[in-house]
Amino acid sequence: MNLKLPKTYKLILAMCVVAGPFIWLVLTEDGKRRSDLFLLHLLGHQPFNLAVANLRPGLEETTLLSQFSRIEFTCVDQPGPLGSRRCAAEIGSFNGVPARSAELYWDEGRLNAVRIDYRGRWHQVLLDELRKRHGPPRRDGVGSGVVLAWRSEAGMLLLPETLAADEPPALMWISAQG
Repeated sequence: MNLKLPKTYKLILAMCVVAGPFIWLVLTEDGKRRSDLFLLHLLGHQPFNLAVANLRPGLEETTLLSQFSRIEFTCVDQPGPLGSRRCAAEIGSFNGVPARSAELYWDEGRLNAVRIDYRGRWHQVLLDELRKRHGPPRRDGVGSGVVLAWRSEAGMLLLPETLAADEPPALMWISAQG
């Protein structure tokens, strides 16, 4: 009984082992997203994995920020339409989607709003994930575009249906008590 593998079979198997992951990383959308996440992590950008469903107005600043101790939030008292205090940080990803920054807005100790600036290339991935987690959104016309809205008792999650060239891609959570 001959148990040796032919050289051609070994060569094809070795090529598949080497080329398979490379092809997945370069040619598939999931592979490209995971490559981006890995590179952002290597460059020191931290993930911001926030359970949007758990956001509520009574959430205290120290409680929320202590859950993300590896992210360096800069907080300043800055009165504005979303709140009197703003905490901002550069991030690498938001719930598995490559992102740029996170901004949290507080007013009198209450969480008023959260803004996530994500990378526009991954808009459809974020939209698909939100639909999977929160169900179908309501479509609201705003100006010349459409905003998708997911409502809950604590607030509303907003995402543009299509990205505008003159605005950075952003996901917003707005408190229902704001």
